[in-house]
Parts: sequence; C-alpha cells; structure tokens
Amino acid sequence: MQPIKTGDKVAIIAPCGQIGEMSKIAPAVEYLKSLGLQPVAGEHLLCVNRYMAGTDEQRAADINAAFADDEIKAVFCVRAAAGGLRVLPYLDYDLIKRNPKPFIGFCDNASVQLALWQKCGLVSYNGFVLTYDFKDGALDSLIKEDLEKLLQGKIFTVVSGQNLRSGVAKGKLICSNLTTLLRLAGTPYFPDLSDKILLIEDINERVYRLDLMLQQLKLQPSFKHLKGIIFGQFTNSQTDDEDGSVADCVQDFLSHTNLPAITDFNFGHTKSRHVLPLGAEVEMNADKTELKILRY
Repeated sequence: MQPIKTGDKVAIIAPCGQIGEMSKIAPAVEYLKSLGLQPVAGEHLLCVNRYMAGTDEQRAADINAAFADDEIKAVFCVRAAAGGLRVLPYLDYDLIKRNPKPFIGFCDNASVQLALWQKCGLVSYNGFVLTYDFKDGALDSLIKEDLEKLLQGKIFTVVSGQNLRSGVAKGKLICSNLTTLLRLAGTPYFPDLSDKILLIEDINERVYRLDLMLQQLKLQPSFKHLKGIIFGQFTNSQTDDEDGSVADCVQDFLSHTNLPAITDFNFGHTKSRHVLPLGAEVEMNADKTELKILRY
C-alpha cells in the first residue's frame, strides 16, 4: 500500500448509516485537511434511505467510483451504524482488486472491509470513522497516532491487554466487530480463518448472545486452522445472573483449543483505541501482550 502524501485526494463516503448533512462531519473534514489531504465527497454521501445513506446501489456506486478514480488515494467512511453488508453484491471486486487503496472505517464498515479482503486481498484500516471519533469534538491521541502511522505506511508494534493463554503466532490479521463478522457467515464474503490472527470486539450485547456468537464462530469450517485470537473490548455488555460474565464465555470458548490468546486488548467501542490494518501480516506474542505489524 502506498503512503498517503500531502496534497492527495481522499474520498469520503457513507457505505452504511446516513448522516444527511455535512455539518455532522465538519470537524473530521477539517482534520483531514490539516493532514494536507483534499477530501472529496461521494456523489450519494448525503442521501437518506431509512437508516442508510441511500439505496444499496447508490452506496455501492460511491465505493466503486472511489476505487475507479486514480486521483483518489484513500477512502474514508463517515459512519458505521448498519447496512454495510447490503452493498456487497453490488461491488465491482475486479475493479477494486486492480486499484488497491486504503479503505478506512470501523464497526459495521468491517462488513465491507472483510468482503474486500476475502474477494480482493485488500488490506484496510479498521478503527476510525469520521462521525463517531469526533462526537466529542476532538480526535483521541491514540487513534490519531495509529491512523497517521498507517497513512504514512509505517510499521509498528502494539502492546495491550492481558495474557490469557501463552504462545506466539504469525498470520494475517482479521479484526472485526463480532456481530458484523458473523452476519457474513454462510456467505461468499466470510473470511477464511486459516492461518489468521483474529481480533474481535462488540458493544451493547447480552452476554448470552456473545456466548452464542462465540460458539457460532467456533463452528465455522476454517476455525480449526486459526493461529491465534485476541479479545478486544466488549463495551456495555448486559447480563443476568444465569448468563455468567464475558470472561466466562471467553474461557468456555477457548476450551478444546490450543490457541494463544490475549484479552482486554484496546480495540473496540471506546473513546481511545488502536487502529489496525485488517489483512496485514502480523505476529502476536500472548506472553508479552504484543501485536507486531510485519507488513501490509
């Protein structure tokens, strides 16, 4: 992936939830300009169709157009919310594969990022979105640091979380909201987990639902070839006494596996988080709670 340079044009699009008006992303647009970038709004950026930013075809058209335009060097998603998987049948994967560039988003945008990895081998940057990360008016310093390293093409190492099961593993990084990931199960867009390091997070889920999703993940055919797993933040999880805790679910999930594992990693729906390259070659060291990005 080529570094993003001063003066480069970048697309701002809405593949999922709608924003309806530019004022909602004004601070984020100013931030991109402060990096020396030239933001270019997608044709359907301000469209509204229920909870989504226009029809599936319109949202997909903005993604395809951003990849088709040689002057656009990166693609930024303005909002996550929901609806990303609905655009997947309308994307031109051959076009996107021929014109790789960073696709930057978070949460539900991961449905597009995962499809672009599975269909095109495209590395994307997961952990930043233009509305959510400026809702308090300023960008968190950790998000800013990681994002700018990725845009500059730098290699870096993250130390975060707690050792859950010892071990070292190398593989391609798949990082996603758990609900978003499993919405793709049984479709052509679900990522092959073979030889991967998986990082998952979620928000506002009942603990029993997290438990069932983790078990569904374990039943995926390629799960047996997974190399390592990292548990991010499970923000605002809700539980009854009989549900147990998120930690109980994680321990149960790890039973009958020998995966090295890290928990409480700083990735998820929190004000501060790491931004990471989905699809990059990484090495995880659970004993050191270290995720080393090797190449992307």
